[in-house]
Formats: sequence, structure tokens, C-alpha cells
Amino acid sequence: MGLFETEETNQFTFEPVTAHPFYTEINRSLVQQAFIAFETRPAGAALTIVDMACGTGVITRLIAEEMARHGHSGRIICVDPSAEALRLAQNSMEMVEVNVEFIQGEVDDLSAIVHNADAVFFCNAIHLIPDKRSAFRQILAILAPGGIFACNSAFFTGTNAKETERFAHLWIRRAVGWLRREHPEVLFSRGAKAVAMQWLNPEEYGSLLEQSGFNTIEITLERTMIPLDALRDLGKYWLFIEGALPGVPLAPGAAALGFSVYETGHELDMAGVPRMWLQMVARKG
Repeated sequence: MGLFETEETNQFTFEPVTAHPFYTEINRSLVQQAFIAFETRPAGAALTIVDMACGTGVITRLIAEEMARHGHSGRIICVDPSAEALRLAQNSMEMVEVNVEFIQGEVDDLSAIVHNADAVFFCNAIHLIPDKRSAFRQILAILAPGGIFACNSAFFTGTNAKETERFAHLWIRRAVGWLRREHPEVLFSRGAKAVAMQWLNPEEYGSLLEQSGFNTIEITLERTMIPLDALRDLGKYWLFIEGALPGVPLAPGAAALGFSVYETGHELDMAGVPRMWLQMVARKG
């Protein structure tokens, strides 16, 4: 199992969120931004692209679509610590024409997997890496000169738009109330956050990328609207549960957040909330 992966967390994954249309669109935006770097490549030029932490292949399919749209050949190397995620990703790639390889591994394994990659995508998982500077340096090392690193996250300091704060506070308050009614035995913890829970702000990410050797760093915040059904699925993600309801076991935490999200939406007359996505594209000099 990979970093932070346990039998319990495997039951409370981020994957249900990836099935919602907003998720596809926010990640397609990053993929398209990264592919601007290849516009000067000859038509039909072969690319080697790594999809790190590929999960079940949502981003992989977007990369394959963009390669086809630009007329590029080549291969996509999908790397993920979860064998089950790779199995699901492989099944979803049966209709994709580009050559896709699937390798179980983590960032530390990249140097043994590929060299001179044209691009590395690391989408919606950098928040799980405690030593982000080391991860960035290892990614830099496998990129060819001029190679592109594209990374994003919705788990960073600044992810909540201003109008989301009221919703978030009420959502958590309603979830706590539900737990106290339905599971009075549950105890909350206000202890120190795990390293992966210590979110960075955009400036800190930019500084780490620069310190790691990247240049031409572009960092943008992209706003997306997350509907209540998607928030319900986000409330089933173990990392979100641990951040919102510290110390609460995952199963009752997910149930509390799932119930209270609709209650909150009804009370505030909101069908969804805006959330900022951190989009980063950096080049190796």
C-alpha cells in the first residue's frame, strides 16, 4: 500500500468526486494549459508523459484526448501506489488509442521507471506528500530539458471562496450536531495535524517549485462550482473527514457530513458552493 493508504482509507477515497462533470472540466483546463508548451513541436511528434498518482485514470483520459487533438503520438505512463486503482484505470483505457502503461509505484520510484519525460502530471494528490520539495526534485530529475510539470490541488490554503466560508462553518456545525445525537460515544480531537494536512498557500508552492529547480512557473487559481451531490462525495473522502471532524471515525464522519450537507444547502438556499482550484505549470530549464 502507498503513503497513507490503509484498508479503511481505501473505503473512503476521493474517486467518487472524480465522476462529477466539474472535476473533469477543472482538470481538462490544467491539461490544456500544459499542452500549450508543445505547440511548437512538429506535427505528430512523439511525447512521453507520466501521469503520477493516476488513480482510476480520469486525468489519463484527458491527456490522451489532448494528445490526439494535437496530433501527437507517444505513450502515457500511469503510476499509482494502489494496485486496485491501476486495475480500474486499465479497464477504462480500453478504447484509448495512445499507448498507455501502468506501473505500481510512488514518486520515489520514478527514476527507475522513466527518463527524459516530456511532461509529468500530478493531479489532486500533492496534498498527500509530506516532503513536497523532495517530490518536486525527483520529478525534475526525470524530465527532459524544457519538460513540463503540471500539478493541481483543491486542498491548499485559500481553497474556499469567501462565500463558501459560511456554508463550510454551518456544514461542520450541523455534522457535529448530528454526531452528538446519533453517536454520542464519538470523541473529537483537536490535536496536531498530520504533515499531509498542513496545507500550503500558492506562494509557498511557488517557492518550493523554484527551490527545486523549476523555472517559468505559472500558478493560477481557478474557480469552480461544486454541487451538493459532489460535496456529499467529498464528505466521504478520508482526508476531508479527518480535516473537518478530527478524531471522528471515518464511517460515522462520512454519514454525518453526508446528512448535513443537504440540510445546510436547504437552510442557506444553496445548490452548490464555489471552490478554488490551485493550478500549477512549471518548466525545466
